[in-house]
Amino acid sequence: MIYALLRGVAGLSLRWYYREIEASGTDRIPDHGPVLLVVNHPNALVDALVVGWIVRRRIRITAKSTLFVNPVGARLLTWVGVIPLRRSEDEKRSRRTLDRRRNADAFAEISEDFRRGAAVLIFPEGRTHDAPKIAPLRTGAARVALAARDFGVRGLLVVPIGLTFDQKDQLRSRVFAQVGDPIAMDEWTPAGSGSAARALTSELSTRLRRVTLNYESLGEAERTAALAATVTHLLEDGSADPAARISSLAKETVVAHRIEELRSQLEEGDPALRARGLAIAGALTRFRAKLRANGVRFEDIGISRRPGAIVRFAVREAWIVAVAGPLAVWGELNHFIPFRAARAIAMRSVESAADPAMRTIISGVAFVVLGYLAQGLAVGLLFGPVWAGAYLISLPISADINFRLQDRLRAAWSRGHAYLTFRRQSGLQPALESELTQLRAEALTFDRIAREHQSGSG
Repeated sequence: MIYALLRGVAGLSLRWYYREIEASGTDRIPDHGPVLLVVNHPNALVDALVVGWIVRRRIRITAKSTLFVNPVGARLLTWVGVIPLRRSEDEKRSRRTLDRRRNADAFAEISEDFRRGAAVLIFPEGRTHDAPKIAPLRTGAARVALAARDFGVRGLLVVPIGLTFDQKDQLRSRVFAQVGDPIAMDEWTPAGSGSAARALTSELSTRLRRVTLNYESLGEAERTAALAATVTHLLEDGSADPAARISSLAKETVVAHRIEELRSQLEEGDPALRARGLAIAGALTRFRAKLRANGVRFEDIGISRRPGAIVRFAVREAWIVAVAGPLAVWGELNHFIPFRAARAIAMRSVESAADPAMRTIISGVAFVVLGYLAQGLAVGLLFGPVWAGAYLISLPISADINFRLQDRLRAAWSRGHAYLTFRRQSGLQPALESELTQLRAEALTFDRIAREHQSGSG
């Protein structure tokens, strides 16, 4: 009951901060039975909240033991089921003698949870960070899995989950969670004669890298992300409603993986093919700059300028605002103070890109819960428990409608701006459409040739 309530409130805060939370491969996580979720750690406590939101079953979370120093915080963390793990770097920093069995009790507790069919989350990097690639994995996750198997746990699955944030410190940005191929511990055996923990850690690192994006520098990450977004838009057929469509980070992540695959392939491949790829990348960059200079989105390049289409668009958007607007206003009024207060707290003394989202969401959860309790109590005293229950149910629903309507209105505003731009510059839209068609054909042809070249080389 408490977990479900906290998950719901955390989900509301996540949907407020991020406009899109996507997940793929969640069917690889069974609804029952022991599961160890192994997750990369780019965004502090938000990572745990995202995993808790996309995974339907209840999960227990492991965290560094230093979070348990404060007695009140320790009681709260224990109450919600967080398991403390003592990290070697913390032991060294406190000048304690490093005890290799320092986590024996925690491992035993986790193994007992697995025996009862629980799901446990662990961050094998050992710390959160802003680097554009996953850090070298610690052996903790592997030792947890191996200890459970030695403890007699059967059917344990170790499931990698890769989290990708496009702009983790920005409001209304996007998150994509990709579940990778699980490892069945009953069947897993180390290759070679080395340490089983190191062998399993290496296998986990390989599988995590398959579901995450990894770059040598932030500049390379930003350039690839921009190129992937452009290519993703390029390949869209434009059939979806451009006023409501939101580009998918999941699709962009797939394209980014393909770009990195091509980049690796072409570094030592055919120079002519590499030159062609660089030329296409340059053309895409220039096309994106042209759109930005004119204030036009990819989604709006093909909009109709016929009066009838514009009238239908305006009528439809007005009807949506008329129906959803009152609920959206209700949601805005009831959440304005807690959300703005949370954001104000979050932006004080920011030291990491992970701070804004983490502080905003955690503060938002606290303020929203307190606000709901106060409003529910007031309505209950005035009108009775039935009305209080109905009132409380309306709050998260209206907030969600408010978020979605604001996103739609921003998209509709951009479309209106594009329409006026095309009216003022009559030759711009045909030129953009022609260039878009040509770029799409060149990109698809290049990808086909590169795949054929790769297949021939293999």
